[in-house]
Amino acid sequence: MNAITLDRVTKSYGSTVALADATFSVATGGVHALLGENGAGKSTLVKILSGIVQPDSGTIRLFDAEVRLSGRSASADAGIETAFQEVPLVPDLSVSDNLLIPFQPRRFGLFLDRRAARAQVEQIQSDLHIDDIDPRSLVRDLDLSQRQKVEIARAIARKPQILILDEPTAALSKSDVEWLGDRIAGLKAQGTTVILVTHRMPEVHEFCSDMSILRNGRHVGSFGVGEISDNEVFRHIMGRTVNASFPPPPEMVSRPDAAPLIEARGLVVGRQLQGVDLTLDAGEIVGIAALQGMGQLELFNSLFGAERIDKGEILVSGKPGHFGSPADAIRAGIALVPEDRKIQGLALHRTGTENATLPIVEDFAHLGLMDRRREACEVDAAFASVNLHARALYQTPTEFSGGNQQKIVLAKWLLTQCRALLVFDPTRGVDVGTKHEIYALLRRFADQGGGVLFHSTELPELIGTCDRVLVLYRGRFVADIRHGTANEERIGALMLGAAGSADRKTA
Repeated sequence: MNAITLDRVTKSYGSTVALADATFSVATGGVHALLGENGAGKSTLVKILSGIVQPDSGTIRLFDAEVRLSGRSASADAGIETAFQEVPLVPDLSVSDNLLIPFQPRRFGLFLDRRAARAQVEQIQSDLHIDDIDPRSLVRDLDLSQRQKVEIARAIARKPQILILDEPTAALSKSDVEWLGDRIAGLKAQGTTVILVTHRMPEVHEFCSDMSILRNGRHVGSFGVGEISDNEVFRHIMGRTVNASFPPPPEMVSRPDAAPLIEARGLVVGRQLQGVDLTLDAGEIVGIAALQGMGQLELFNSLFGAERIDKGEILVSGKPGHFGSPADAIRAGIALVPEDRKIQGLALHRTGTENATLPIVEDFAHLGLMDRRREACEVDAAFASVNLHARALYQTPTEFSGGNQQKIVLAKWLLTQCRALLVFDPTRGVDVGTKHEIYALLRRFADQGGGVLFHSTELPELIGTCDRVLVLYRGRFVADIRHGTANEERIGALMLGAAGSADRKTA
């Protein structure tokens, strides 16, 4: 008996076909990967199974019984729970409240039973091993990895028959990915069916027994894990072979008279960043490798004027930079692709054009009137430079996949003609094809005289893309490793605190 059987499920949004006759099955009690590019239809399918979106046609069977998932409650009643990539937690409520909503225990049906609620949360923490998160903390005070962990725990705690994990590891730290692996193993042992939506093949091999692939809204194949090679998987996902190599770095030319694009001297930010020195030259991509919470977020935010500096100075092209806000950094030619594109990088309910011109909207105004023709022309060119469809000019980011949303963020900063681009985990939740487009874009930006500061949670990206990789440990740089001499084992050891004196240079 199959847990889920889809038969010719179709969903369109206007002229855009999100799912076209999707037909495949998911076996009961297994861990089934759902693969595809951004925009392939995965998110639409997840929303249909979660009751958020209704299909235009087709049938859905759960455990051989046809169902109509008319809303979130209908999906939950059918035994389905979803941990969403977008982390739909309530930011101004505590972790405890979010874990229990909307099933908080009540007395007489009216009053919240706080003692019972506390006992339930303690049981969830014990069962799911999330003692590292204070249940009294407000969700808004948690970092992205912790918020994702709470969202996953909330879904598991409801003891579903079918659990959908939508890009769960995109926001998780390395240790939390291991935590998730333990939870998936426990669910599998209990007979729970798990659907894992992911872009990461190592996790498919580690967690999953079967996989289904979507492309352009259509099901193009289901396979046992290991039945076909990863290259064949990528070919099915993309409809073509994928060149998995990284753009080669150029020969570095010494410029003794050129001041660095950005130079930080003795930078101290709170307790997280402790006296950091950094240079970013024109034409180079500098990677920042660090475990979660080692000061990388404070480094990027302070260089962008989004966090106050306690001590030290920042120079831009040799001149002191005084950043009271991000607006000062933008005027100095610095741009930031943030960790959370949906909250920090985009105005989700504004058009792509409005998002793209937001930092420099005054450049298109004259005597209080906007030059809409010039605005549209320049935004169209910026979108074309990142291979983004022209419909982004008038559609909102909510109508695009995660990878295309990230392209809107990148196009926005290219439009400002910035010289230094700070990118914080830019390929998080992005498919393999778009990842390589982003690598090429960053290299092209550097080759044209820009500088890129690049943090990623995926070491192969840093090793393959960057001219040098700086390793940050407990708020200090412990190594500066040149391209061609780096490997994952060496950088990983330094990230964990192994002595790095032999690698340490002026950053």
